[in-house]
Amino acid sequence: MDGVLGVFTAADLRERGIQHISSATENDTNADGSAVPEKPQYPLATDRVRYVGEPVALIVAETAAAAEEAAEQVYVDYEELAAVTDGYQALEPGAPALWPEHGSNLSCRWGGEEGAEVAEALSTAAHVIDLEADIPRRIISFMEPRGCLAQYDGPADRLTLHVGCQSASGLRTGLAGILGVVEDSLRVVVPDVGGSFGARGHVYPEFVLTAFAARQIGRPVKWVAGRGESFLSDSQARAQTIKAKLALDAEGHFLALDLATTWSHGAYLGPRALWVLTTWMKPMICGPYAIPLAGFRLDAVATNTAPIASYRGVARSEPGYVIERLIDKAAQELGINPVDLRRRNIIPRNAMPWRSAAGAMYAPAELESSLDKALAAADWTGFPTRRADSEARGWLRGIGVGFFIMNAGGVPNEWAEIHVQGDGAVIIHTGTQDTGMSHETTLAQVAADRLGVDPELVRVIDGDTDRIAFSGGAHGSRCMRIGGGAVVQSAEAVIEQGKLAAADLLEAANADIVFEGAEFVIRGTDRRIGLFDVAKSVETDGHPLLAAGMFEVSDMSYPSGCHICEVEIDPGTGGVSVRRFTSVVDPGVAVNPMVVEGQIHGGVAQSIGEALMEHVVYDPETGQLLSGNFPDFAIPKADDLPAFTVLLNPQASTDNPLGVKGVGEAGCIGVTAAAVNAVVDALAPHGVRHIDMPVTSQRIWSALNDTS
Repeated sequence: MDGVLGVFTAADLRERGIQHISSATENDTNADGSAVPEKPQYPLATDRVRYVGEPVALIVAETAAAAEEAAEQVYVDYEELAAVTDGYQALEPGAPALWPEHGSNLSCRWGGEEGAEVAEALSTAAHVIDLEADIPRRIISFMEPRGCLAQYDGPADRLTLHVGCQSASGLRTGLAGILGVVEDSLRVVVPDVGGSFGARGHVYPEFVLTAFAARQIGRPVKWVAGRGESFLSDSQARAQTIKAKLALDAEGHFLALDLATTWSHGAYLGPRALWVLTTWMKPMICGPYAIPLAGFRLDAVATNTAPIASYRGVARSEPGYVIERLIDKAAQELGINPVDLRRRNIIPRNAMPWRSAAGAMYAPAELESSLDKALAAADWTGFPTRRADSEARGWLRGIGVGFFIMNAGGVPNEWAEIHVQGDGAVIIHTGTQDTGMSHETTLAQVAADRLGVDPELVRVIDGDTDRIAFSGGAHGSRCMRIGGGAVVQSAEAVIEQGKLAAADLLEAANADIVFEGAEFVIRGTDRRIGLFDVAKSVETDGHPLLAAGMFEVSDMSYPSGCHICEVEIDPGTGGVSVRRFTSVVDPGVAVNPMVVEGQIHGGVAQSIGEALMEHVVYDPETGQLLSGNFPDFAIPKADDLPAFTVLLNPQASTDNPLGVKGVGEAGCIGVTAAAVNAVVDALAPHGVRHIDMPVTSQRIWSALNDTS
């Protein structure tokens, strides 16, 4: 057809040596020690299509319109197969098998080694509270859909990919392996990106295909998803059903906790997706509570749905929601005030550092003071008056707590380089990537503070593998703690270099040189030389004032805090309105409190969406996506949210020079619990003990009218 430059299928890719996208399960094992089988995802479907949205052919054309016309002429010889979209149903005998060669849709069964002890505690406890909680599947809803531009330089045999991702280095490594090229022949450049949230953290089929096409055609090739395509093909999130039990003694002290999770991971295991859950989720199931025994089991199940990957708060949000819902349900059933029940079981400050029964080693945190500050800021004692006012207007009102502690960290090391230029500029190259987190502001502040210069003189550069030696990327609330540590380390190294040069210029001993306010000074004298003057001098000699550092931490950090949500419900329609929302967070030292508050605002907004409205729905018979665009998949708007009250309760970390613990996900953990607890509190007089997310008006109306 006119304008078509190439048409490729899976067979064409195989002939040219294109490999599958690894799920990185080689180090994962089942509970019985057996290996987790690889479920290889190729850039184009080979023998079968396992979810609606999986690409089957690649068309390259002069224009998007020409490519779309050509796509209509592609014939795919489909033999329709039965679909299964629910994790429990996928494990039933006779369920349609996504991978018949494996004999089951069960990809991995992990954990459970604590079973006997926990079972004994549950069998002898004075009270056992049961909860089955659904954590619904979510679309990520980036500000901009995914896209990329690939350019191939034939004479140099070098490919450049401009793409939105969270780690330029990580994407280059993964892409090079799939394409079968050496990493040095591939450059990845990441421009400003409108949100990432974990879902931009891996290699997508379209990135491979665009790069492949540019090499084959010998021309730049661009691909940009439409919003509908994004809904079908972006990695999705959550999709867990958790069966939980909490044992308590007669006085309301927690004795044991047991969680069994069924995770519907989609048609493929996303890269490192299983590792994220097994590494990060189990240690956090106890939350901020002193629970002597804890058990955790995970069933990872294949379904005919888009693959699941990391998403803001992954593996912390889900258990945080469950433990906080269990506590509120226990308070209801035992007739104990939910705040008092939490106080009886909070890990005391003098017991920290604390080794939880789930294996986490919590760093010191002021947990109870965060609870107290949140209760005061939310005017907890004034709630009965507000409830009475709502009732007088015919509305229901509820209040809920979401108390949390979370592990943060991810890749434990990060690289940065600082170049002080003689023209009065400071250039930072950093491996932490900014996808809306204000690194250009905060990292500049860190460097400016150490160097004694105006932050306006500092420029931050990231996301280019030709300019960045290493990138741990943006994930796990790690960037300021670890990336900021690398900037501090580099700044200190630059200062030490400058001292040597200044000693020569001032004709003094190096030991007599001190650095004060962007100047090198001979101790005890008024003789001095400015930082930029030193840089200009060494540049003239061909030795720029430049230093790089790699900063590393040995363990996770543990931000914590408390969220309190207050809602009103119209019993006639089931409509729920969030009237007040209060957050108290310990992020460690806040380098820029305004940025920290903005991070919390964003996380809270996303999590209120998860609690009240966001829900990916597939047709259970056909596997067709029913919530395939924003008219069918609601996300919160400004008028769905109140003005947030955010307070910080910082307790400095000791494992990095900035004292940071991390805040990128602190607005997600505990928020869904606070919102649902508030809704259930409002509905409790009508006999409601639990309601699953998303807590839509239809579900509330059904619960009130007993039609569910």
